[in-house]
Amino acid sequence: MNGRVPAKPDRSQSRFFCNWARKLSLLFGAVAVAALIIGGGFAEISSSGSPTALETALVRWIIVGSLVIAVIAYVIGGRIQERHGS
Repeated sequence: MNGRVPAKPDRSQSRFFCNWARKLSLLFGAVAVAALIIGGGFAEISSSGSPTALETALVRWIIVGSLVIAVIAYVIGGRIQERHGS
């Protein structure tokens, strides 16, 4: 290097920040993780020590749905990236 500090990193070269579909994939991955954490919190606040069947089913479907959307968006983002030659 010539001693200069590089400017901000180029986000277009990042795996997740290269296009809107990959950003959406990252967002839904974060939603799945948040639902997992919140689902664990249900057991802590429940009077019986375990979440109800409805709470469990709701958290499970949020996690599964978010992960499915995240994977689909990730694949679409890869195809968009291939098409643009990046």
